[in-house]
Amino acid sequence: MKTAQTEYVDYRARAAAEFAERITALGFTVYLAESGRYGFITDNTEKRVLSFSFDGIENALSGNYGPPSTQSGTGWRLDFGPESLQSKEDVRRALYALPAFCGNGWKYLTTVKQHLAEYGASSRYTKHGA
Repeated sequence: MKTAQTEYVDYRARAAAEFAERITALGFTVYLAESGRYGFITDNTEKRVLSFSFDGIENALSGNYGPPSTQSGTGWRLDFGPESLQSKEDVRRALYALPAFCGNGWKYLTTVKQHLAEYGASSRYTKHGA
């Protein structure tokens, strides 16, 4: 006998998994948090991290700079969401975007190694498709 509890599907986790599948198919590496509702994208250089979240209200993309500090925070939110990443060029453009408040010489962008060291234990990231 099925109950409402056994039929429950976390649509946020399903949307994040579908997004991860699509981005991976475009040639990028995606890490998903254990909750399944958020994660991050990188490319083969692992020098940039583009975070994404599916919260059910407003899905988001965020650039990350680091290492994080109380003076600088951890990143900035992009003006568009994960739904807008449809092509390899879209993903690359978002991954390599810089925040509006800095110049082209900005060099403090979070690497995969830094991000996993800072948040890996709490988020329990796994590489999608691995």
